[in-house]
Amino acid sequence: MGKIKEIHNATKDKILEIAGRFFVKHSYRGVSLGMIAEKVGIKKASLYYYFKNKEDIYFGSLDIILDELNEIVEEVMKRDIPSDKKARELIIAFISFSVKKEKFIRAIIQNFPVKKRQMKRFFKIKQKRDNMVKIIEPLMLDCIGPKGKKMDLKVATYILIGGLNMIMEEHIYSEDKQEFDPKVLADKFYEIMFVR
Repeated sequence: MGKIKEIHNATKDKILEIAGRFFVKHSYRGVSLGMIAEKVGIKKASLYYYFKNKEDIYFGSLDIILDELNEIVEEVMKRDIPSDKKARELIIAFISFSVKKEKFIRAIIQNFPVKKRQMKRFFKIKQKRDNMVKIIEPLMLDCIGPKGKKMDLKVATYILIGGLNMIMEEHIYSEDKQEFDPKVLADKFYEIMFVR
């Protein structure tokens, strides 16, 4: 029984990985279940054994990416190092993750046609993002200093994450791909956000 479940999970993971790449390349609307099944090497009908529909695959792909990012954030936050170094490491980890995943995060969110019935699933995605923000908030307070006690740390954390997202989006979509050092970018970002 364990071997069958292992094979089931491996196939499910493969479907999500391939679907995620297709969503990036062709947008949500441009991807068919037939395309995914063919690339995975299974019949289209077999997809329904693993997922209810294309929307289910889409949200599964998004869940995986957010879970990976959350694990990275938690790992950095557990390190026993000074706050300034931890903040820099967090920024470096976020940048490295974004570069590794290329267009996935932005493309998968931007290309999904939101309907009322899907809002519940988007709310779950928002909860994952909010949990990540809560994990980072204490570090924000440490880095901002006494001024942080009067500040809305949730908003400050969203500004940090949003700023990083914009920088990475600029890099990812740029025609002129210039190499950059995540450590140098982290230092610049830290200086703007936290140096008093």
